[in-house]
Amino acid sequence: MLAIFSLLNRNRRARRGIILSLAFAFTALTFALAQGYNADASDQDRRKLNQFVQSSQNSPSMRVFREGRDLIEQERWPQAAEKFRNFSKQFPQDKNLDAALYWLAYALKKQGKFQEAAQNLDHLMKEFPRSSWTNEAEAMLTEIAPQLGNQRVIDEGLNKDDDEIKIVALQSLFEANPERAIVYVAEMFKPGSKASRNLKEAAVSLLGSRGGKQALPLLLDIARNQTDPELRQIAIHHLGEDGGEAAIDDLMKLYDAERNTDVKEQIIHALSEIRNPRARQKLLDIARHGGEDMELRKAAIHKLGEAEETSALEDLMKIYAAERNTDIRQQILHALSEMNDPRALDQLLEVARQGDDVELRKFAIHRLGEKNDPAIFDALLKIYETERDREVRQQILHGFSEMKNPRARAKLLEVARNGDDLETRQWAIHWIGEQDDAQSMETLLQLYDAEKSMEIKESLLHAFSESRQKIALRKLMDVARRDSSIELRKMAVHWLGESKDPEALKFLEDLLK
Repeated sequence: MLAIFSLLNRNRRARRGIILSLAFAFTALTFALAQGYNADASDQDRRKLNQFVQSSQNSPSMRVFREGRDLIEQERWPQAAEKFRNFSKQFPQDKNLDAALYWLAYALKKQGKFQEAAQNLDHLMKEFPRSSWTNEAEAMLTEIAPQLGNQRVIDEGLNKDDDEIKIVALQSLFEANPERAIVYVAEMFKPGSKASRNLKEAAVSLLGSRGGKQALPLLLDIARNQTDPELRQIAIHHLGEDGGEAAIDDLMKLYDAERNTDVKEQIIHALSEIRNPRARQKLLDIARHGGEDMELRKAAIHKLGEAEETSALEDLMKIYAAERNTDIRQQILHALSEMNDPRALDQLLEVARQGDDVELRKFAIHRLGEKNDPAIFDALLKIYETERDREVRQQILHGFSEMKNPRARAKLLEVARNGDDLETRQWAIHWIGEQDDAQSMETLLQLYDAEKSMEIKESLLHAFSESRQKIALRKLMDVARRDSSIELRKMAVHWLGESKDPEALKFLEDLLK
């Protein structure tokens, strides 16, 4: 049951792009319910946690998050709760705080601490109302409602059971007789209707995916007149998918009259789905001006870039040349980096070489570095060899670290050994360390043994402390035991203490004997 309502209550941005599949999901999920959803919910939760961690970057906060993940995997619930509680204290502004709050609640639930779990879930839902984890929080609150004695949530769950049956019935009616189903949906949206919010949402999705051309007038009416912006967005999505050129004028009028930014973004998406010069011209107008709303301008630029049309590159570069706002120019560079047109890469390289803004040059280099293309490596290497701006050179080194290219790795090592200045060498060491594989650590170990500079050795020790490779941990222990510098030995001991690794803790205890 909970799985269906996680779908039905999906946050407004995540809905886009999956709406067409929603109706099909109901039948599949209903079958899953019959097979016993709760029996394998724990396994599903852990798979989601693993996928989330694997898709995230290797930052200090994410390393703490991974430690929490490992404790969840080991079913060490008190330790996992403490790890995620510490995460929220150490990284209160981290982008993954919402996920940490969810997994803190999960670990508390497993210990039977339902009240404390509910408090963290309430905090998540209040502070991050648009988070994709809010749906999971709602599901968990429903699950633990009996333990909390929350009759209101229990009653809502019973009402949702009734909605599930109605949704499946409505899907069947659309398959058997779309005309009668459309009449039924129209009644659902009249004043005084007792249809629930969840049932209405499913009805709009089915109307768009099953109703055909005869459903377009009702979709347009919902898009114009409903007070719920999320229902309007679903209707607008289907107008773009199924309305074709006949919907262009209505969509443009809706856009011009609309005040809700999320709804306007959905109209931009709908217009981008209609391959028509008038729809494209509207997107171009929004990209240039957008009523001075930067988010809408960026959304239009993104959609123009996705279109992969011949004229899109020229149009975007004209906007770039005339634009002074850095965020808009950066969005244009992002759009260019997503294009398959070789001319788009040429434009990015041109900005990287001699753009008029250092931040934009760095952004162009960042996007180029993600391409993992030998020709791009050669071009970035030429820029590096002639560049004098330190920030730009550091960004190029970062780009090299993103490339799965032996020549890029060799260049990073060359800079780490013999770079022009101390800071540049330290950055190269940092990016080699971030790769955190056995080969990278072996390279840094050899560099440490040959190095004379104290500052570089300190940077290397820090890189070892950030690694999950055992050879890095053991190098720290070796330095702590016998390095000729007492300062480096003290630093190695400090980083061993920070690691929390059992082998490191045993080593520290031995030092105290």
